[in-house]
Amino acid sequence: MHELKAETLATWLTQKTNAIKTEIKSISRLNGGASMYTWEIAASFEGGFLERTSRLILRSQSDTPLLPSIGIDNEFQLLKILKSKKFKVPKPILLDRCGFLTGNPALIMQKIVGSSKCIGAVSALNSLDRKRLTRDIGQQLGKLHKLEIPSNQWRLFKKAGEQSLIDRLYSQLDLLPYSLPVIEWALRWLEKNRPAQQIQSLCHGDFRNGNLLVHRKRLTGIIDWEFTHIGNPLEDIGWFCARCWRFGNDKEEAGGIGQLSDFIESYETANPGNVNWLELPYWKIVATVQWALIAHRQGLRDTSNRTRKLELVLTGFKGVQLEHEILKLIKTIKE
Repeated sequence: MHELKAETLATWLTQKTNAIKTEIKSISRLNGGASMYTWEIAASFEGGFLERTSRLILRSQSDTPLLPSIGIDNEFQLLKILKSKKFKVPKPILLDRCGFLTGNPALIMQKIVGSSKCIGAVSALNSLDRKRLTRDIGQQLGKLHKLEIPSNQWRLFKKAGEQSLIDRLYSQLDLLPYSLPVIEWALRWLEKNRPAQQIQSLCHGDFRNGNLLVHRKRLTGIIDWEFTHIGNPLEDIGWFCARCWRFGNDKEEAGGIGQLSDFIESYETANPGNVNWLELPYWKIVATVQWALIAHRQGLRDTSNRTRKLELVLTGFKGVQLEHEILKLIKTIKE
């Protein structure tokens, strides 16, 4: 269905928040998020635990969720945990397990003030702004990787953590209806050169500048936790630092935002001595292979949808470009 009707939403929110009356002032579909459908909602509540006007975000699962996704229910529970630990994440409000609102399971959370759009703009942030923002990001990621998860909450991430990352990538490659020789060769190279030490932590799974919200040049939020899993913390760091997420700001190795040295210093302050930074080039290759596979899968989603989506077409084309980047990265390490 993937429609969000004001009347249906108002009735549901009134019931779930114990409000006397709910008025939906606006609903707007947000761009981006190829694996989720997202809306911003302005609602006025009379009574109930969301008294007055609230800006809300609704995230609905797509018909074809990507394989590593932990699901809406688990993402909701994870946000509750992280919010209680004072992470910069949206506050989860309500969960629609049955898909009453959009046809698929959905969660509603408070909107965080901020945007990711200014991050990639060279003129938007000066060098001091970038240094501070980079340190904000390093501190939050270091804190995440240090977080101890109680044993009764590991079930939230069990699905993603049952296989090693390389094994999961092989599984994703096998699901594609055509061969990708460069990706297969790169996976064999990664397997042969896998670091001996395999430390484990909670990983965001999609930690990049597009999922970081900034307001007044400081980090205000980290969003889109659907790929969270237990893994090597360098998965997140390699993903964040990979060239494919710098959007032209190649000299800013930390996510196209700032200098890697500033990121490392703030990360180590929050989580000292837990990462072997010499392994980072390996994990940048892992990140690029992973993104290439996702790009190819997203391209296939476009061909299978009745309604074509330009974002998916362009993402599918990106997969070929990423294969070229993979070859260059491995060549650099070999030399």
